[in-house]
Amino acid sequence: METAEYKIRVAPIRAAAHIRKNHALEHATIHLLTQSKPGVTFAGYSFIKGYWILGRAELQDIQKAAEMALARLNNGEKRLAIDPNCGTNLAVIGLCTAAAAMVTTLDMKDDDNALSRFSAYATAGLIGAAAGKPLGPKVQERITTDANVKDISIVSINCSSLRGKPAFFVETALDQA
Repeated sequence: METAEYKIRVAPIRAAAHIRKNHALEHATIHLLTQSKPGVTFAGYSFIKGYWILGRAELQDIQKAAEMALARLNNGEKRLAIDPNCGTNLAVIGLCTAAAAMVTTLDMKDDDNALSRFSAYATAGLIGAAAGKPLGPKVQERITTDANVKDISIVSINCSSLRGKPAFFVETALDQA
């Protein structure tokens, strides 16, 4: 009789939940770094095993900000999980703009001239962008981040470089329930 080899896989829902929590923690970390280092630009990218912070800082700065971010989110400061510079905001604005442009084409005729088409698309784009701007933070709050990080722990923080600039990976783990 042959024995089957089984691989343990992370359930997709649990993986998505971990990424959303990392995304919230990434935003909070960047928020605190930005406060402590005015004028320095930071970026971040979240994954299932943690998140990257890109920007000029020392390992100790990242460690302090990440630990404080975790503590403050756990103390109810959920606003730290929402970032106005998040790519989610740009994606939502882009989708709203595209949807408005698509709706505009429904009323266009083949003989409409280029100026009237441009005017219609420009108006649709502005309406889509205006509608998308307040939706981005709401999408972050409800879909792409989860500020409830009580079951997350920081495992390690490693420093490397990306194109000669500091890059820090904050490894996290979901605590087993």
